[in-house]
Amino acid sequence: MEWILGLLIILMLIIIYNNKQQRKRKKILIDKLKTNWGIPRLSKDYNFDKISQYHNAVKDNQPSFQNITSTINNDLDLDDIYIYLDRTTSVIGQQYLYHKLHTIESKESVRTLDDLIDFFILDNEERLKIQILLSPISNKNAYHYHSLFTTNISTNSFKLKLAYTLNIITVCTLLLSIYSLVWSMLLLPILSINLVLHYKNKYTQYDHLNATQYFKYVYRTNIKLQNITKLSKVYNFKEAKIASKKLQLLYKLTHFFNIENVYKDEITSLVMFPVEILKIMLNIETIAFETFLINAKQTKKELTISFETIAKIDIAISLASLHANNKLCKPTFKDTKELDVEDLAHPLIEKCTTNTLQLKNKSFLLTGSNMSGKTTFIRTLALNTILAQTIGFVFATKYTADFFHINTSIRITDDLYSQTSYYLQEVKQLKHFIKQSQINIPHLYVLDEILKGTNTIERISAAYAILKYLNKERDIVIVSTHDLELINLLKEEGYQCHYFQESIINNELNFDYKLKFGHPKTTNAIKILELHDFPKEITDLAYTTKKMFS
Repeated sequence: MEWILGLLIILMLIIIYNNKQQRKRKKILIDKLKTNWGIPRLSKDYNFDKISQYHNAVKDNQPSFQNITSTINNDLDLDDIYIYLDRTTSVIGQQYLYHKLHTIESKESVRTLDDLIDFFILDNEERLKIQILLSPISNKNAYHYHSLFTTNISTNSFKLKLAYTLNIITVCTLLLSIYSLVWSMLLLPILSINLVLHYKNKYTQYDHLNATQYFKYVYRTNIKLQNITKLSKVYNFKEAKIASKKLQLLYKLTHFFNIENVYKDEITSLVMFPVEILKIMLNIETIAFETFLINAKQTKKELTISFETIAKIDIAISLASLHANNKLCKPTFKDTKELDVEDLAHPLIEKCTTNTLQLKNKSFLLTGSNMSGKTTFIRTLALNTILAQTIGFVFATKYTADFFHINTSIRITDDLYSQTSYYLQEVKQLKHFIKQSQINIPHLYVLDEILKGTNTIERISAAYAILKYLNKERDIVIVSTHDLELINLLKEEGYQCHYFQESIINNELNFDYKLKFGHPKTTNAIKILELHDFPKEITDLAYTTKKMFS
């Protein structure tokens, strides 16, 4: 009797200790969430192969206006932008934010999360409560959860029928053994078959281990979120509640397999040994797991809703955090050839110099000195256009534009594997633009240093012809160039010209990075040679030759 009392005391002490540790972990988490609010993640440990899995699995099966290509992703450093935007708590939120950033859906979809975002901006207490609920899904193994509804899960009906048949034989054998022990001899071969079936099932189960294990967390989190009264006022849980009811069977089935992941130490494993024998004898894991897979195939829609509910709430929190330390505005979309932005900034440039641009029935030609900010500015324009049409916020004080299909040609490189030169690579990209222009939707074309891989006369001639062709109807072309000859040619073809200019102070180049209307008054290529102490013989000859060409 005393040893039982001793065990109960030890058990109570363990429970008290665990509760204390749990409260301690919760406090640490809350402090961390409060500290990190409004700032980018400190960790840069991002596995984009896993983060992009969900997007890659669904992008071709969901209707969208445009999927952002790898070319655009590379041209605009979207991976770095994603890291800056990501303040999610769950890895499901991470995956959905990546999908959101790389998928332009429609004008209507842009504003769907506004109420949620405003709710999290204003109510810190509820936001913290929800972030704590989302925290169990922060483990990287949960990246695989989406595979339950984005992949074609294979099931084995024969294995399930065999398991049920063996169970019937086992029960019959046990009943017959009451009358004659001879029948019990059959239990040995049955157990042998069950063992093979049980451990073969474990191998199959291992392929879905993370997805099925984290289904439980996702399901429980969904239920808890649905019960938050304040959240229910700004987010419609109607579909999520119906989905949770249909997923209830799946949740119950998960309690019959994967249980060994919970029990790590040797003593507990010893205690659980009889349970393991029972599961083998009655094929409990095999039946539960196969039934789970069959039901998962039948409830893909509900699994998707369950995933998206958590994901949307999580990225709404992330975007609310983004508002805390950035000047953001909501875009206005008009069905006209227009691009009007004020105080436009690049989020990754600290103390970024902002610029304003107004285009009305015009395209945009940007010239200017080396290092003056041309490429950065056109990247900033293209990036904010994507942000306007995906997450619905722009790093500016005003953004008014058409809803564009976006095309970029900024980081062209030689392709050594296919033996394609820089020029030919750009030609292929421009040919793609020309094909795109034949589709009757508004396009935004963003080009940096067009055709710089060829000689001057042909470059200017070809660039003029291409840029004139692309600038039609509601399409807008954004192009930077060093070829000042294009200014006069394209002014007559509906291009608005701007430039960046440097100044020389104390014999050093200085840039204000402010956009100016018109064309540049000076150039600086030879001056840079002077400032870097090139021989006077070289710079004098360069100036003389420049005058000759002028």
